[in-house]
Amino acid sequence: MKFIKTKTIFFILTVGLLTACSQDSKKTPAEKTITNQLDTILIYSKTTGWRHDSIETGVATVSKLAKDKGLKVIATEDASVFNDEQLAKMAAVVFVNTTGDVLDDDGQLAFERYIQAGGGFVGIHSATDTEHKGDWYWYRRMIGGVFLSHPDDPSNVQQARIKVVNDAHPATQNLPAEFLIADEWYDFKDLSDRRKDLLVLDESSYQQGKQGFYHPLAWYHEFDGGRVFYTGIGHTKAVYQHPLYLEHLSGGLDYALAQRKPLDYSKAKPDMRRFEQKVVTDNLVEPVSFSLSPDLTTALITQRRGKLLWVDIESGERHIMVELDLFAKEHKRSEFGFLSAIFDPKFEQNQLVYLMYDLVDASKQHDLIQRISQVKVVDKKLDMASEQVLLDIPMDDTCCHTGGNLEFDRHGNLFITIGDNTNPFESNGTGPISNVADRAHHDALRTSANTQDLRGKILRITPNKQGGYTIPQGNLFADSSKGRAEIYVMGTRNPYTMAVDPQSDTIYFADIGPDARKDSDEFGPRGYCEINKVTEPGNFGWPTMIANNLPYRMYDYAQKKTGKLFNPLAPQNFSPRNTGLTELPQAQPAVLYYPYAPSAEFPELGQGGRNSLVAGIYPSGDGYAYPKYFERKLFIGDFMRHWLKVVTLDKFDRVVKIDNFAEHVEFAGLLDMQIDAKGRLWVLEYGVKWWPEESPEAKLSFFDFNHAPIEQIIAKLSVGKEQEVEPQSDKVVDHQTQVAISEGKDAAKENRCIGCHQEKQTSVGPSFMQVANKYSQVEEGKNKIAEVIAKGSSGQWGEHQMPPHDFLPQDTRELIAEYILSLAE
Repeated sequence: MKFIKTKTIFFILTVGLLTACSQDSKKTPAEKTITNQLDTILIYSKTTGWRHDSIETGVATVSKLAKDKGLKVIATEDASVFNDEQLAKMAAVVFVNTTGDVLDDDGQLAFERYIQAGGGFVGIHSATDTEHKGDWYWYRRMIGGVFLSHPDDPSNVQQARIKVVNDAHPATQNLPAEFLIADEWYDFKDLSDRRKDLLVLDESSYQQGKQGFYHPLAWYHEFDGGRVFYTGIGHTKAVYQHPLYLEHLSGGLDYALAQRKPLDYSKAKPDMRRFEQKVVTDNLVEPVSFSLSPDLTTALITQRRGKLLWVDIESGERHIMVELDLFAKEHKRSEFGFLSAIFDPKFEQNQLVYLMYDLVDASKQHDLIQRISQVKVVDKKLDMASEQVLLDIPMDDTCCHTGGNLEFDRHGNLFITIGDNTNPFESNGTGPISNVADRAHHDALRTSANTQDLRGKILRITPNKQGGYTIPQGNLFADSSKGRAEIYVMGTRNPYTMAVDPQSDTIYFADIGPDARKDSDEFGPRGYCEINKVTEPGNFGWPTMIANNLPYRMYDYAQKKTGKLFNPLAPQNFSPRNTGLTELPQAQPAVLYYPYAPSAEFPELGQGGRNSLVAGIYPSGDGYAYPKYFERKLFIGDFMRHWLKVVTLDKFDRVVKIDNFAEHVEFAGLLDMQIDAKGRLWVLEYGVKWWPEESPEAKLSFFDFNHAPIEQIIAKLSVGKEQEVEPQSDKVVDHQTQVAISEGKDAAKENRCIGCHQEKQTSVGPSFMQVANKYSQVEEGKNKIAEVIAKGSSGQWGEHQMPPHDFLPQDTRELIAEYILSLAE
């Protein structure tokens, strides 16, 4: 958010709280214990949008209510009071008819930390019309809803009937069951499912209400460590004289104040700029996974074309442990190859590692074999003569989806992710279930939904130290006649990354979703990437379901006829290639899911190309590298969108909030992630170009938490940014065009066009320069590029399809096209 200069401060009571400075006050709240009972509230009424003429009345009313409770008051529109030092003194913060963008980035962080430390909040009326644009989604989740509209005919102010739906709360316990009051009545969007309603509006009692049969008006909830109360009443001056409203507002303030206990900043969100990336090794070639030794001295890095690297973490020195002669050497533009390697949990004693790689089936019974094996390490090299094959899984030579992650739990069980090995390009970007005779590769029912096939699954086995494995108790199919005994999870598409929580053995896995941009009456829902949580064996639905169990249709590809929806409670496998059960286990929904377009449920995840990743749950306890704030939070990433996020889940696995992590770091294709035993996040970056011969920016790194004064950290980051110089073009263009080109380049980056396109080099798609050279010779080239961006394309530049990006506004597509054309030779 941009900082907007504040208007005049109304009045400040207890000015000493803002200016008093002692030796102790120079410490941050996290560094000291506040022993005095909190006796002050902050009333904030800044506006950058509509300004209510009742603000002064509202501020005076809340001030009187607070004084009557023995509290001191600071009333201001000065955003600079939103800092740790000042907020730590506040028993509650009250937003009185604020509107628009009222806090800068530092103020937002300080306010979040205040709530997380146990602070209280009261929002009045247009507090829901505050910070509703931009990317501060935390505020919208905190307040519980966002202003949508209000009546304007016959007037914006109308008398309406209000009903109490919870009379046990301080804000309602002294109110009648129903009462009439005149005010401006908001309709809301993005209402939180965690709010607890207190009052509802009877829309039959006034005109132009648009919320519907159930119209929340006031609510409360505990959020992110603090207490939040919101009331939609408070538009007019007159309502602040109404005795029932005063009773309601006073009770809401009591709830927010709670016990007025001192705040605890030990679990508050740190400034994410404190996370410093430490590179262990770089200049890798197609690195796809890594593993850390139990003693954290060594890393294994798997490079897809066949090399396994041994990396000394302290020195960064590395050598090739083995180079396998794989299918991937000849088929460079493919997903098959050396997929994963992992240390045995008791590596120091047994010197064993486990491998997962694809090779041509020498028996020629199948196209390929996906092999999982156990190999001895001798003198930091792989002794392939010692290899013991655990599993050889038949694979078809078709695009796509290999999966390819290995993880151990604390009991020595090995989890293995396998993709659905299914071509996605003839199923309209939905669930591929082709029943056409010669289109077996386009049918994921033959793999993911087949209980007798290991593809599209997460397997769980217990390796023996001399080769072979046993089946641990508790897998999905105890009866081998119903399904393969190795299967723990079925119904996955491309579970590329997985994490096993060492404190609970809960599994988290990211499943990369299909490409449909829109819901279809013929086929079903659009595509989503998923983050899934597994606490027991189950079916996660693919290709019959997606996201939170949105069902696909049973489309008959042979007859080209749509059918009924799959049933999440009792999905069926009707494929002619199915060799397992017809009646499948009930489908399990994803915890988190997001499409190409902006997500209504999880807007923090952005838009554009997507490829979900998971690092796991941060451990709880003392002695870990990061602050307590991160305990039991889920770390996720995205290869295409180049971000890391931290997800807070409640006890019902609902998303409470999503934080950016290390947003100041520019990533080059995140592809694997892990939280180590010290509590440090490690990431592996593939690089910006697909299937490269060299990639200097491909690297393995981890994040340290920097305890230095934040001013020093910010200064250091600022110096780094100042040193970045934008290359200058030889072309002479006017200032307006140059601005458009710059904005277009930013838009291409923001919407992850760079995930498949480079400026000068061919990647998954053509380079931007190639596109520019083609369309610069075409009449209305800019419009044509913008049209291709919207509609997508196929076959013009090779076998890979470009999906449509019609969710991007026309002006954004034109800016990107302007930038692309500027690169023409």
